[in-house]
Amino acid sequence: MATRKLLLQRFLKPIFRFVFRIFGRVRVTGLEHLPAEGGYLLFSNHISWFDPILVGSFIPTPMYFMAMEGLFKFPPLRFLMRKVGAFPVSRNLLDRSAIEEAVAILRRGEVVFIFPEGGIRRMHKGEKVRAGITLIAERAAAPLVPIGIRGCRELYRPRKLLARRVEVGIWVGAPFLVSSISSASGKKLRIAVMERITREMCALSGEDYHSLKPRPQSPKKKA
Repeated sequence: MATRKLLLQRFLKPIFRFVFRIFGRVRVTGLEHLPAEGGYLLFSNHISWFDPILVGSFIPTPMYFMAMEGLFKFPPLRFLMRKVGAFPVSRNLLDRSAIEEAVAILRRGEVVFIFPEGGIRRMHKGEKVRAGITLIAERAAAPLVPIGIRGCRELYRPRKLLARRVEVGIWVGAPFLVSSISSASGKKLRIAVMERITREMCALSGEDYHSLKPRPQSPKKKA
């Protein structure tokens, strides 16, 4: 898998693991579910700015990940983001270029990490899981591996950080294929996959799926 291209990410992983453990307790379960070989698509709920760093640090496999395109407008930051494995995606449109880049990475046998909500706590605001992840998994024929993140919002509380009372968790679920969810195609298949994705994130993160009641929305094409 990715080695030479993600050397900076490999170097930073143990540093960030050390930092997280200074301020609290980190629990990681389910690493045995990660496929031993081949490309796969990691996805997770998104509850804080710390989430991508947490997952990137404690999931042992080097990975590429989507990040909002605004982070790539400043050249020095764009250079750094690319070096750690990030590539830009529009959060408000169905970004064809980002989808194509993700599919190409997966077909090389590498790992891509995505937040299907398209932003922090968007399901809690009544928004729907984005359809892009279903298109990526379907085109690349790659397994989807769910992750549930818990406790990261507590990292916003200085008193808890200083008292080292923050408890953060990463729960990794069993992989599944788009083809195993439904025999339907097109929009019906996307809806079924997006519902499965939402249920997996809720189950692993401890959220109540029925209180969210997400309804997938039709994707918009990027101009």
